[in-house]
Amino acid sequence: MPGKLETYLIDAIRNKPLKKFFKGKQGRKVLSKALPDDVIAVTVQTVDHKIMVDPRDLVGRSVLLHGNWGREGTSGVVEYLTRIGKLHGQGVALNLGANIGCQALYLKLTDQFDKVIAVEAAPQNFEFLRTNIHLNDWANEITPIHAAVYTEDGTIELHLKEDDVSGGHSLLNLPGNTRSVTVTALTVGSIVQREKVAPDDVKFVWMDIEGFDFDILQDINQTFGNRLPVFFEFSPRFIGEEKAREFIAYLRENYTNILDFNNSGAGSGPVTDFDALAKTPQQDLLVFSD
Repeated sequence: MPGKLETYLIDAIRNKPLKKFFKGKQGRKVLSKALPDDVIAVTVQTVDHKIMVDPRDLVGRSVLLHGNWGREGTSGVVEYLTRIGKLHGQGVALNLGANIGCQALYLKLTDQFDKVIAVEAAPQNFEFLRTNIHLNDWANEITPIHAAVYTEDGTIELHLKEDDVSGGHSLLNLPGNTRSVTVTALTVGSIVQREKVAPDDVKFVWMDIEGFDFDILQDINQTFGNRLPVFFEFSPRFIGEEKAREFIAYLRENYTNILDFNNSGAGSGPVTDFDALAKTPQQDLLVFSD
């Protein structure tokens, strides 16, 4: 059994320097790569919430190294909508394609919504999502739903990427998908009806559903009208330029405001070059009507 002096020296010479190293970005990067295979999840305590992640996954590595996954962007969109009078600190936000729950947590932390409904289809992601809600005791504020958002209710095949990538799962059979699972499919109308939410109480939609955005945006428009702000990834790389131009035509016909929200909201503004938009691999867009 080590004596007091030996314990002190071990702590001063070895433990404290190691702790300091692993608190830094480089140390966390080393730590994420050096974890043994039987460590499949870690919990990160941030300033205002806890989150459990897979440290080998893209999202998990970002949380481990930087403390978040796109929080600045989420906050930037919500702050913009609040500033222009679209959000008033109440109502419901829909997080469609919630992954492990990062954006659902960040939406809750903006204090602009009474409730967040987080919908995620991939089984492993959903388990992380549900865990992260309960880690923070936010079961009353965030409702997880295990389903794919689709244009009709039923079941559907969800195509999954490799095991260490939590994002990229899609209803489209995209390059890099390795297998598929059958999951419950729900329309946005069914989701709000199931949760007993009046359509007028839905104030914002954050959508990340990997290439199926056009179909779901049309369903959102039919369910809530074009007043509702919707943030989504516009992805010609998934749907091709011809379909992208059809999507753009729909946006221009149905929404008075089409904003480029790349760069975490810094310098965001109205899209003016729609020809360039059709050819971009991916762009973060926010749409709504006055």
